[in-house]
Amino acid sequence: MSRLPASPRFSARRRTLLLGAAAGAVLVLAGCATGGASGSADHGLSSSTLFELRGATTVPTQGWIKARLSEPPGGDIYLAPRAALDAGDVQRASAQKDAAGRAVLVLQFSPTGTARLAPASRELMGRQLAAVLEGRVTNVASVQGPMTINTMALTGLSSFEDAVRLANLLSKGN
Repeated sequence: MSRLPASPRFSARRRTLLLGAAAGAVLVLAGCATGGASGSADHGLSSSTLFELRGATTVPTQGWIKARLSEPPGGDIYLAPRAALDAGDVQRASAQKDAAGRAVLVLQFSPTGTARLAPASRELMGRQLAAVLEGRVTNVASVQGPMTINTMALTGLSSFEDAVRLANLLSKGN
């Protein structure tokens, strides 16, 4: 399992999707964080969908949902038709700031969600996984190995207030 450093060397477009295991092991996946991929009905994503993890590719794939990455250089991304995890798999959510002061949404998955993530990530090894918040693709990351973790931290949020709002919405559902 390789680690990619979260450092200023990466462009603003390259953020990280941080996954932490309960035992303290952390896997950092390089991802593209955007301020707003289109998630409107024309792309098949609903803004009422609070959170999903989906397989992702930049190659047009029949049956997959097309979304647009708005941050330069932009581009299209195609999302798997079925979510690997969704808001119902989130047991707890909180907002934090990373060392650079950026907003981070920390999600703790339920035992069922954690159990669903392992086979989904095994199936996606060597490919990509996208985090979708309110119909926007916020992170796209390469899956380096099976994920048996129960905690995930997502970057790419517009503000700390947005992270707090999303954490409250996700926590109310549970």
